[in-house]
Amino acid sequence: MEALTQPLSAVTLPRPNMRLRPESLAYIVFLSALGGITPLSIDMGLPALAAMGKSLQVTPAAAGLTLSFFLGGFAMGPVILGPLSDRFGRRPVLLSGISLFALAGIGCTLAASLPALLFWRLPEGVGAGAGATLSLAIVRDLFDGATARVRLSYVGTVGTVAPMIAPTLGAVVLAFAGWRSIYGFLALAGFLLVAAIAVGFSETHRGIDATALQPRRLLENYARIFRNPVTLGYTLVGALSFGCMFSYITSSPLVMIGVLGVSPTFYGLTFAATALGIMSGGFINGRLSRRRVPANTLLTLGLTLSLTAAVLLVIVTHTTLASVTTILPLLVLNTFCSGFIAPNAAQGALHPMPDIAGAASAVLTSTRMMAGAIAGLLAAWLFDGHSAHAMAELMTLFSAASFAVYFGIVRRAERSVAP
Repeated sequence: MEALTQPLSAVTLPRPNMRLRPESLAYIVFLSALGGITPLSIDMGLPALAAMGKSLQVTPAAAGLTLSFFLGGFAMGPVILGPLSDRFGRRPVLLSGISLFALAGIGCTLAASLPALLFWRLPEGVGAGAGATLSLAIVRDLFDGATARVRLSYVGTVGTVAPMIAPTLGAVVLAFAGWRSIYGFLALAGFLLVAAIAVGFSETHRGIDATALQPRRLLENYARIFRNPVTLGYTLVGALSFGCMFSYITSSPLVMIGVLGVSPTFYGLTFAATALGIMSGGFINGRLSRRRVPANTLLTLGLTLSLTAAVLLVIVTHTTLASVTTILPLLVLNTFCSGFIAPNAAQGALHPMPDIAGAASAVLTSTRMMAGAIAGLLAAWLFDGHSAHAMAELMTLFSAASFAVYFGIVRRAERSVAP
């Protein structure tokens, strides 16, 4: 009661704590949003390529270079920003990277020509790389073992929503406000993330290394990552598995619409079904990890089912049984397995590198992007125009390689260091 009798200026009012708690659902959503800006930036613009080309007086194919420049920037971003975060911390690098993403989004919105648009798409990709890379490093900073696998599973599950809704969201924005508004939307999303980082995110990296950017130390850190068979092996397992999934993503419209003759609307439903497969796999992996099911058990299950589904896909596509009803369930099963493979491989790759998690996350992210790019190029090059053979065979190739690396390199290396 005494405080009520004092002047208002003398009363100390409680200040609300706006910081996100790492164990909260809000933190999972925050990390998912950091990773989700990349698929949003790629997929939202797909429905607008024709309108963009017409507006800028170029062909839709030339407008498609906006994807290439974004991916080029994204490929550079992790290599630069990961080590920077080991030197200066996750928070300042996130603030800088996402701010760059948002400002580049404004530049894209106002671009008066294709060269100007491409100029801004490059730094937009670099900035997006901050979110994709540092969300992994942040999990490694805060969690370990089964807890880290649970967090990575749930972050991946929530993050899958972005590629599911991005094309539809892009089409809606395009219809109501034009193609420039898509980039305006991305800029707004970037500024909202900057605000969330500034207000709600506390620094997670406690072992900041003042020498992390010295050329010799930087080379030593990357050499350490590539010399460690466990980290390198898990990185390759995750990247090759991503290559399997990207073989499907690139081939799916060619196969579903061009070969099997489904409508674009129905194709959207098939794509959503496989995305739900990833979400379901990630959710179940998280629940099993919470129950302390070992990572090697979950990875073995995911890799074995993925390879089995891919081999069955090859068999089906080389027979007269090939149809939507026989191919789609196998695709859903294969993508379901990604929900098991990706979080466990990421945790396994980052676990031995707690002091340089930023650089290790950069290698992990860039390797995945390289595998996806190679898979996409091969899928487009090998597609014969009348069958699903190339898709099925590429998926099997990448899945088998991921399986072989895990059992031929990772498990052997883990046994050699086991006490």
